[in-house]
Amino acid sequence: MWNAATARKLAWALLALGLVLHAFGVADGWTKVRNADHGRDFASYHYAVHAAADGLDPYDKAALGKLAREEGTRRAVHPFFYPPPFLLGMSWVLPLTLPQAYSAWFWLDSLFLLAVVLALWKWRPGTGTLLGLAATLAALSAIPNNHVMGQANLPTLALMVWGAVLARNRPWLGGALVGVACMLKMSPALLVAWWLLRRRWKPVVSACGAALVLSLGSLGFGVEVTRTFYLDVLPGFSSGDYNGLTVPVDLFGNHSLPNLFAQIWPAADGLSSTARTAGSVSSVALLLGSVWLLRDNLAAVGALCIAMIITPVYAYEHHVTFALVSVVAVADALWERRLHWGWLALLLPAFVVMCWPIAQWKALADGRWLFQEAKFFALLAFGAACVVASRARA
Repeated sequence: MWNAATARKLAWALLALGLVLHAFGVADGWTKVRNADHGRDFASYHYAVHAAADGLDPYDKAALGKLAREEGTRRAVHPFFYPPPFLLGMSWVLPLTLPQAYSAWFWLDSLFLLAVVLALWKWRPGTGTLLGLAATLAALSAIPNNHVMGQANLPTLALMVWGAVLARNRPWLGGALVGVACMLKMSPALLVAWWLLRRRWKPVVSACGAALVLSLGSLGFGVEVTRTFYLDVLPGFSSGDYNGLTVPVDLFGNHSLPNLFAQIWPAADGLSSTARTAGSVSSVALLLGSVWLLRDNLAAVGALCIAMIITPVYAYEHHVTFALVSVVAVADALWERRLHWGWLALLLPAFVVMCWPIAQWKALADGRWLFQEAKFFALLAFGAACVVASRARA
C-alpha cells in the first residue's frame, strides 16, 4: 500500500541511484583532472597564493603567468579577482605543485558538496528533499563541471547554506559562516544584504565581523594587496572588467542577466553604460523585491541563490552549482504541496535544460539565440518557483 513510509523508502532508493550516477560523473571528471597538468581555472588560485607568499601582486596577471612558465605548467593564467582572505584559505597549496594541488582540490570539492547536502538535509529532512537531492546529484552537470574546472563555488555554497541554517537559531555562528563565505566569493553578500533589510541584526553584525577579522588577517600579504582589490579590482565587476579577464560578455555559456542587456545595448568591449545601468537597477530591484516577497525559509535561500547566479556579469556553467539549493527547495515545496503540481509543466523541461552539459547544448543550439539563452530562462523559472514556494503554505 502506498503511504508516507513507502514514499520515503522510494526516495531513499532514488537518492542511492543518484549517488551511483554521480559517482560515474566523478570518475569521468577525475580522469580529466589527473591528466591535466595545466590545472584549468584552479591555476589562478594556485599561482595567486604563490605570488602573494613571494611578495608579488596576486592581482598581476603577468606575475602569475611568469610563475606558471617557471614551473612549466602553462604559458598564461587567467587573472585572479577574489578577495584577499581567499588567499588565506588556499595557503595549503604552497608546498604543492599545480598538478598536485589541482588533484587534491578535486576531492576536497567533493567533500564540500557533501557538506552542502548535509546542510540541506538538516534544514528540511523530508521526502521532497531526498527527491531533490537525488535529481541534482544524478543530473546537474554543473557539479562535475565545477569539480573539473577547479572552481570554488562549493566551499562558498557550503559555508553559506550552513550559515543560513544555523542563523535561524544560532544567529552569531550562522552569520559568521556567511561572512567567511563572502570572503571567498562576493555573491553571498546578497544574503547578508537581505538579512540587513529584514533587520536581522545579529547575523549581519556577525557576518561583517567575520569578514573584518579575515580581512585584517590577510594584511599579512601586504596592505597594497588589499588596496588593489578594493580600489582597482572590485569596482570593475559591474562593468565586466574582472581584473582584465578577456572573455566576451555575450559568449555562449554566459547565463547572466547582464549578458542579455549586453546584447540589447552592445559595446565594443565589456558592458555599455546603458547595459551597466540596467544591470545595477535590476540587481537592486531583485534585492528589494526579495525583502517584500520572501519569507525566512529554504525556498527564500533558493531564490537568492538564483539571483546570485544571474546578477553578476558572468554566470558560467560552474556557477549553476548554486542552483542545487533551488532545485531541492522546489522539490520540497512540491512534495509538501506549497507548490501546485502544475508547476511541473514548466519546471521539468527547465530542469532538463539546466542539467544538459554545456558543450553538448552548444552543439545542439547550432547558433540559435533561444538555445543560447535557454539556461538563463531555466534558472529564472526555478527562481520564480522558489519565490512562490517561499510565500505559500501547504
